[in-house]
Amino acid sequence: MAACIAESSLCTLDQQTADLILQLQLEDAEVYFSSTKGKGREGEVSDEMLAFELQRQEIENMSLFRTDNRMARSMGSAVVSDGELLSDAWFLDDIAARDREIAHQLDRGIETSDAELLRGSTIILDDETLEKLRLLYVSGFDDSPSDDDDRDFQSVAGDQPESSTWAASRSGKLSTASRRCEACRETVKFVDIARLPCQHEYCRKCLAMLFEASMTDESLFPPRCCRQPISVSSVRLFLDLEVVQEFARKTTEFQTPNRTYCYSPTCSAFIHPRNINGEMACCDDCGLQTCTTCKAEGHNGDCPNDTALQQVLETAREMGWQRCHSCWSLVELEHGCNHMTCRCGAQFCYVCGQPWKNCACEQWNEHRLYARANQIIDRQQERRVAAQIPGLPAANDYEGHAIEDPLPEPPGITDQQPAGPGQPQEPHDDVVPEEVTQPINEAIGVADTPQTARERLLARTMQNLRENHEWDLINARSVPIFLKDTFLSAVGVTYRPAIDADEIDCE
Repeated sequence: MAACIAESSLCTLDQQTADLILQLQLEDAEVYFSSTKGKGREGEVSDEMLAFELQRQEIENMSLFRTDNRMARSMGSAVVSDGELLSDAWFLDDIAARDREIAHQLDRGIETSDAELLRGSTIILDDETLEKLRLLYVSGFDDSPSDDDDRDFQSVAGDQPESSTWAASRSGKLSTASRRCEACRETVKFVDIARLPCQHEYCRKCLAMLFEASMTDESLFPPRCCRQPISVSSVRLFLDLEVVQEFARKTTEFQTPNRTYCYSPTCSAFIHPRNINGEMACCDDCGLQTCTTCKAEGHNGDCPNDTALQQVLETAREMGWQRCHSCWSLVELEHGCNHMTCRCGAQFCYVCGQPWKNCACEQWNEHRLYARANQIIDRQQERRVAAQIPGLPAANDYEGHAIEDPLPEPPGITDQQPAGPGQPQEPHDDVVPEEVTQPINEAIGVADTPQTARERLLARTMQNLRENHEWDLINARSVPIFLKDTFLSAVGVTYRPAIDADEIDCE
């Protein structure tokens, strides 16, 4: 019997020839087993027979693999050629299922909000997604694409007609062989790049780091770029199964108000609301019970007076701290306005603690606003220093996206006043409105003296903060905070993120 042909050799042959070779080798194996039947002792297997048995199993597995591969390629070609029809059918099925669910809710007397009426789970199979699926699961990716790739794929599709949309997408395929990741600035294959809602593109590694960081630091949840949330369904193709499953668990945890964690220091796992009965929560990991009121070990009867908690709350009242109305975290505001956005997502007033836009409190404290303006100016100076370091990528060398927004010139504050027609330019001091300079002078304790360049910049920044209600002038639009921190620390530059993991951000 001839030796089993290698799978790599079969790949170089046409489909019919490879199938014929496998079929002949299987027939040879069957002839051998028929000729040796009944010649040996019962229960004994010779080395020769064992070798033929292993060879037959290998040939059968290879034949099954080739059959499955043809089926997968056929399904992939059907998705490509009928992508628009499949999307339309999926969309109609999703609408019908959602209408039926809403009808059942109305029959049971459950009110349905407008958001639920508009919510859908349909995944649109756009041309870019179809191209990536084809390269990953149908034709494979070739670093040096040629016309042969189109011919190979068309041979798989057979005589099926090709949609005009797909034909148009194939015409520009050669220009999508590689892309640049917005985070790490590396050039990677087109199929390894995910396009986010803000149109920035991330590689698989940086996208996974972004999702993992959002699961360990609640201030970064949900993962976002340019302040636009990134849904896991839109980038599922680029994330590992473990990351997706852990993200689903963390989503439930972060969206639960007044959470309960296992009281055991060796466990401290989040307890799902389904495991809470009254004021008793049972941990899935260790089986211990935790009181949902005092967050200590489960007990019978009324919850005892938690003296330690009362002391902390008394200290908070003395220091003027505020408490989130959703997760009950304590907050200390150091700078910025009184509009608080908690790490859990709740928004409230720092003065009275009520949900935001439900009170008549002042929107900011002048001294905190002054501190915030200083922080913005210092951070901009650090970015300028980082931009001057040799070897760092330019902030705007990718499709015109700038990392730092320029500080706009507010009305009424200018560095120079143009002279009238025919009048010469004369040197003069910068003009700053009195209502802007007065709080600065009071805060820094200086008299009405000629202002320095920093004081003029402080005046402009504070006026912008008032007009735009804590407009984040320095938040980068493309690179996520955790990557910027690592990037700048590597060159010796300290970066102060706009969202601090240990604080509650005032936005």
